[in-house]
Amino acid sequence: MSSGILGKITNIDRRILYWILFVVLAVPFISPIGLPVFVTPTSQAMYNSLNSLKKGDVVVLGINFGVSAWSECLPGSIACVKMVVRKEAKLIVFGMGTTDVAITWNEIMSKIPAFGAGTYKEGDDYAFFGFLPIQETTINLMATNFRQVFTKDTKGHLTDDIPMMKNFNGAKDCKLVLSSDTGDVGDYFIRYWQVPFKVAVGWIGIAMNASTGMTYIRSGNLVGLLSGVRGGAEMEKLIGEPGSATTNMDSISTSHLLVVIAVIIANVAYLATRRKA
Repeated sequence: MSSGILGKITNIDRRILYWILFVVLAVPFISPIGLPVFVTPTSQAMYNSLNSLKKGDVVVLGINFGVSAWSECLPGSIACVKMVVRKEAKLIVFGMGTTDVAITWNEIMSKIPAFGAGTYKEGDDYAFFGFLPIQETTINLMATNFRQVFTKDTKGHLTDDIPMMKNFNGAKDCKLVLSSDTGDVGDYFIRYWQVPFKVAVGWIGIAMNASTGMTYIRSGNLVGLLSGVRGGAEMEKLIGEPGSATTNMDSISTSHLLVVIAVIIANVAYLATRRKA
């Protein structure tokens, strides 16, 4: 009987495996499991930098990823903005490289009650300047003359007339930069904001950016690094608010566990039937 079962396992219809995988992937999205997430030092460092903010400190958020990268970059960005709001710091937001930056910013605000409730107010607590089509040279100029790059916000308000922008004109007035991107925009902030002006820079990136980010962590140019969906889940754990990254990690972990179990069973079945033969 056992050999018959083992024989069936070695010849199982792959469609059955696909359906099992489908169910395993779906369960965490229907009812999150909350599997343990180990917090890496780079994510802890990002949290510590955000937690050290004082009321009124200015944070610059560069949304440099499009809707296609939401799964990896959006959860970490939301968690970081939640910390900025908690600490009552000011937030300046713009994006480079993707024209759908406004869609992403609206999604971030929709996940944070303080924006909807009006307790974190546009103009007083945050300003959104929208899409910036030019990158490295503009980041350099922005470091010393923000108003020359952005004369008004997306609502048409002159930068000089926005209350929270009265005393801000560049890197010297900034406490922390958060660069959330799929490419190398974080490099620009390091070159033109961190090195000459000693502004703290944190990087929220896709997983493949981690190798580049680690060199900056070790050199002291980055104060924190969130790597892909895993980094987002770690930040959600640190702020005590599980979100989409935590759910995604549940799905990833259970699917990987299924693959490991399937490989073990398949090899045991193969070796058993081969020995009998």
